Amino acid sequence: MILKNYTDPTIALRAMTNELKQMILKKTQEQSFHLALSGGNTARQMFNLWTKEYATEIDWNKLRFYWVDERCVPPTDEESNYLHANKLLFTPLNIEPAHIFRIRGEYPPLEESVYYSNLVKKELSKQNGMPHFDAIILGIGTDAHTASIFPNNLALLNDDRLYTVSRHPVSDQYRVTMTGTFILNHTPLFIPVFGSDKKDMINKLKRTLFEEDMTPAAYILAKAENATIFTDIA
Repeated sequence: MILKNYTDPTIALRAMTNELKQMILKKTQEQSFHLALSGGNTARQMFNLWTKEYATEIDWNKLRFYWVDERCVPPTDEESNYLHANKLLFTPLNIEPAHIFRIRGEYPPLEESVYYSNLVKKELSKQNGMPHFDAIILGIGTDAHTASIFPNNLALLNDDRLYTVSRHPVSDQYRVTMTGTFILNHTPLFIPVFGSDKKDMINKLKRTLFEEDMTPAAYILAKAENATIFTDIA
């Protein structure tokens, strides 16, 4: 894991985006770049930055968009990760609908997790016998969950499926989430983490990264071959 500190979230997001931009440029003109997105407030900051500063800096037509996880709600619901990406990123940049592969939160969760697993098998190239994203943008919550893998369901870190169903420990809301096994399939992980409310979590991650009693985020960071945290937390 690499941890990069910046003075504020915007500078950190620029640095992360510039690294991502270089990865996209390295792909040949004929190849698509398959990117998995996360949701939440940090993602919304990122989308706003991309539309304002990178509209002409990145060949958006080359990207194919997927999700790390999604709440099991309709795409018009305010809690939908897709809704905010569509409003803040896809529509302003005129992303072609055929380049967007959303998790259908309005479908039965288990049925959709199987459907979406099959979709990524079809769309992505393979590495180690599994589909492989070119990059994944992960979030980390104040409880050190990542994707929709929460501290009360660590079994999803070693699940051999690509996507499965999880449940939020407080709201009981169902979600479709990428598993730890899929996240760790040799994919570069970009992890933006901002805000004073996450300072204790970041410091705890540093202390417990290689202990046996790990949180979901600590597990992923300890085992990832290429993971970078971009943060404004000193």
